[in-house]
Amino acid sequence: MQDKQFMRETLVDGAKAFKEGKMKRRTFLTLCAMTGFSAAASFPGGAEAAADYIVMWNWGGQSEECHGGAIGKPHEAAGGLPLRFDTSGPLQGKIKEMVDSGNVTADVCDADLFDAVALGASGHLEAIDYNVVSKDKTLPNYALDHGVSIILYGYAFVYDTEAYGDNPPNSWADFFDTAKFPGKRSLYKWANGSLEAALMADGVDKDALYPLDMDRALNKIKGMKDDSLYWGSGSEAHSMCVNGEVTMGMVWQNRGRNIEEDTEGRYKLVMNQALAMPGAYIVPKGNPAGREEIMKFIAQAQDPDAQLQLLDCLGMTPSNPAAFDGIPEGQQPYAITSAMNIDGVAFNDPTWWGENGGDAVNAFLEAIS
Repeated sequence: MQDKQFMRETLVDGAKAFKEGKMKRRTFLTLCAMTGFSAAASFPGGAEAAADYIVMWNWGGQSEECHGGAIGKPHEAAGGLPLRFDTSGPLQGKIKEMVDSGNVTADVCDADLFDAVALGASGHLEAIDYNVVSKDKTLPNYALDHGVSIILYGYAFVYDTEAYGDNPPNSWADFFDTAKFPGKRSLYKWANGSLEAALMADGVDKDALYPLDMDRALNKIKGMKDDSLYWGSGSEAHSMCVNGEVTMGMVWQNRGRNIEEDTEGRYKLVMNQALAMPGAYIVPKGNPAGREEIMKFIAQAQDPDAQLQLLDCLGMTPSNPAAFDGIPEGQQPYAITSAMNIDGVAFNDPTWWGENGGDAVNAFLEAIS
């Protein structure tokens, strides 16, 4: 009994430090697991006692600095709650587990829009209040019941200029043509982007990709299997290029800019037929800060200035059309929705991926194994 009381007191002290910003959320949650208490149980008065700030669940890195500066500070200045971060990564399974446990510790997740489709259907998300958030401040079809696109990222590819000289590749058909353009390729191993690229390489128009013809896409990918490597993180994709492991590599478009810089222009980014992916904000069911507060936060994230700051800081492209004309000249070659690129990109269908993503990923992994 004394041991249990000691652990409870230790956890309460940890909760106080966490609320004051002196302990990271990941450390606090680890402490909860070690002591056997829920996070909610550690706050006097219950979970609502923790709702004196907004917690964004994202993937860490510069995103803390960038989201904090572009959205968190203006929201707080307008009278909203301050912003803090959980950087452990909001995977669908983790969000389900959190909501199902009744111990919801995040208010908004920086996720993919297809996550909104899957988790909305399973009852794990709050509905977006479009009386506060505007459907007009994102691209058509990217304001869904349980999530709204705030930024866009994209799958494009880079190539080795020294390998191809005066006859460079300029399309996914070129990327998949190892006879005309010999050399190793890299693809994203979790299927997003890779399936669409394969279909465009096989002649499917960028505006007619969905529903994806899985057999056709997988056959195209298997035809290049002996010349392919697969990456699961941006750093892996980056190193495959800068280390010369591949002569062409699928990359996130903002990572492509870094590869150009790190190779002093030897590798060049191709944005033709890039696949635009809608990054989105989604809200776990029962978020501690409350639905009203988080809808105001999301509305702040739709502000063109906020989205242009994210572009400058993270390389993620605005989804609000009102921000497109504000994309700086130096960012134009790398931004999905810049005047230079918007007419040539393909747009991801989050509804198809939300309903079929699990099966698609499994079929892709089987094809490349």
